[in-house]
Amino acid sequence: MLLAHSVAENRGCRVLLQRAPKGTPSGILTVRLRRCFNHQKASRPPILYSLPLYALRSTRRPARDLPNFNSAPSFRYATTHSSPPPLSHDAVAYVQSLLVHPDRKNLPSVNPRGYSYIPRTLTSDGLAPSSTPALHGTSTWSVDPFRGALLAMREGDTRRVLMQLHVIEKMSREDLQDAVTAIPRTTFTQFFRALDPWRVAQDCDPIGGSHIPVGMYQMLNMASSIDEYGVRKLYTQLMQRLLILMNALQVAGYTLHLEEYISLIRCAGASSDISGARALWNDLSRGPLLTWRNSELYTEFIKARFLTEPLYTNYQKTTRMVTPRNLHRSRLVLPAPAVQRLDRLRAKVRSKKFRFGLNKDVPHVEELMRALRGHRPALKLFMTVVARHSFRVDESLLCALMIALGRAGSLRFIGTEILQKYFGIRTPHPFPLAPKNGPRSLTFGSEPPRIRPSVRLMRAVVETYASNAEIGVAVQLVEHLSNTYKIAIPQDIWQELLEWTYLMSTPPASTAWEEAKLYVKIPSPEAVEMIWNVMISPPYNQTPTFQNYDILIRSLIGQGNSDLTPVLSRMREAIRLYDEQCREYEAAVFEYTLYVRSGKTPNTIIYRFEHARHKKQRMWYDISTWCRMLLKRLPFSKTSPVPNPLTPQFIEEFRPFLKNPVKYLTPTGCVSLVDPTIETFKLITTGFIEQTVPMKNGRQKWTGKKLYQKKVAVLSTHSLAKFKAAWLKDPLTLLAPHQDVFVAPVVQRRQEDSPYEERPSR
Repeated sequence: MLLAHSVAENRGCRVLLQRAPKGTPSGILTVRLRRCFNHQKASRPPILYSLPLYALRSTRRPARDLPNFNSAPSFRYATTHSSPPPLSHDAVAYVQSLLVHPDRKNLPSVNPRGYSYIPRTLTSDGLAPSSTPALHGTSTWSVDPFRGALLAMREGDTRRVLMQLHVIEKMSREDLQDAVTAIPRTTFTQFFRALDPWRVAQDCDPIGGSHIPVGMYQMLNMASSIDEYGVRKLYTQLMQRLLILMNALQVAGYTLHLEEYISLIRCAGASSDISGARALWNDLSRGPLLTWRNSELYTEFIKARFLTEPLYTNYQKTTRMVTPRNLHRSRLVLPAPAVQRLDRLRAKVRSKKFRFGLNKDVPHVEELMRALRGHRPALKLFMTVVARHSFRVDESLLCALMIALGRAGSLRFIGTEILQKYFGIRTPHPFPLAPKNGPRSLTFGSEPPRIRPSVRLMRAVVETYASNAEIGVAVQLVEHLSNTYKIAIPQDIWQELLEWTYLMSTPPASTAWEEAKLYVKIPSPEAVEMIWNVMISPPYNQTPTFQNYDILIRSLIGQGNSDLTPVLSRMREAIRLYDEQCREYEAAVFEYTLYVRSGKTPNTIIYRFEHARHKKQRMWYDISTWCRMLLKRLPFSKTSPVPNPLTPQFIEEFRPFLKNPVKYLTPTGCVSLVDPTIETFKLITTGFIEQTVPMKNGRQKWTGKKLYQKKVAVLSTHSLAKFKAAWLKDPLTLLAPHQDVFVAPVVQRRQEDSPYEERPSR
């Protein structure tokens, strides 16, 4: 094939500047020469040789800055009416060698000095027997990273595909365009299919389906995997790199397929980029694929546009719940004093969350979910898909529309237009509210449903009604679907019910509903325990998981009972599950170090080690949180100087989960106990965060309130920071690490012109 330095561009065409290497297939020469206008010799500024495609790489709006969105594109279909130019036998054999031969010994290696290698002649398998070093930034053979990605795709190694995609991202414009020209068009469809976010989440995401609160983000030093907005960096980087491939295909004159757009839209949803999802949808609508849109494409767009999947919101329920402030002037009208109190409550909660859950597209503080609370966008999509187009309406599409409408609190519309018409379920409208002593019950129609429900509808019902503080309606719907259609309630739905009930029964959600005088929305303190008892009793007989214990124990501690026996018994049961996870982590460590020493580490071994490590440290953090909550609520007599005798026993039993020093209150003051045999966590200030919160003052005028927060990193043996490469072969170091084995956190330097230097004293 042609070398990159032998090609130049002028107005979109390429011409030969020197004679092609001997042995170049005639088909490739024909394709390249036909792109030129009479083979005119042209030149371009030298800066364009190294012009990267990284203009798409924006941490704030990665997909809104897609190039050529406003220009009239020229499309080249993958399947054309005219016959393609004939390819020689050598060209066909060369392309087949990229897909067939799995030889790894000749793959390009990374030079620590920044050199890469250019093959001079090609053997039968498409690789060069000898190579010559070339400086970094000059032309390289562009097919090698793609060949490595093809081999990884054939073996099903998603992690290695991501690594090769990172190499492709660093390629120059010429090399990338050469690869797009040389590789078959269908191969890029396989790239998008192999890098689907759901597959990446299953094979490469060690965090799994657990949410990361701000406290855990700091305590376990997770800045390497979570950005300051609470989004997992794995998906934001995947989005940026797939956009580079998308741009390369469009520059070459191709149009993307519907399947490729679906993968890109899913990536936008996984990176919580609703503006990127809209930009991709607009790009698709301006092309020839407008008439080929179907219900599957609309479903994926609705999911990404309204973040209906838990992965798309990073499993954070606190950002998805609907509060009275969200419903003000759209579903109910609150008095001005109540609105002011709710605004102060929102600002107080925001001061403890950094930038988690914020919209990246605005400079001031704005919740990302605020852009999804409008009633008209979701209603317009519903009318377009269901009423206007003759798309096939299935359960997946209706569930996505239910959750999208639930973001704006449109429960009446959901009950009449979706549940009643398609599933035969009539739900009561929450406004006006039912009497306090009269529970609201559901009525179920006798007509058979148009669409038979499944577990997908169960999850959508729980997400829609529980996020609007309608816990009773969600429980009744789940029981009806389970009993009527013989659907077993899976473990994740029980976890959803427990977690939503706990969130709505505790501050700040309960405080907000109290300010709005909507007391019927607040579950009782015993509601979590009631759902727990139903879950573990017949006919469900579910085995509780550690996440179930976490919600139950937090709820029991929050009740403030003087009898701590139920809480301690549940904690001991949960610690047994933690011990099992520790043993699983030890087995994963020894297996991982064995493969590392052998020089070959499969994707499954790496994922098992990282997932077991994260799960173990997450359990430790949850148990440590229980102990911290209990120490603050240990009862003691204010009249007697004798402290609670249970405190020393509690500290001795749960000492591995307590911070050093241990602090607790007594009738005469605060006690601090230091154990020199236990590590002391090292706290490092890595920077500051400044945010502007829009609020109304006493004269009902909008003002900007400045919030300043510290960014810290905690160095301890429980840290989830990346290990240094030199320590990965020692299993004892991985089992009992010290501070030297972690990659040091990045500390931001405070400059003279920084606004943090002039922040007001408090």
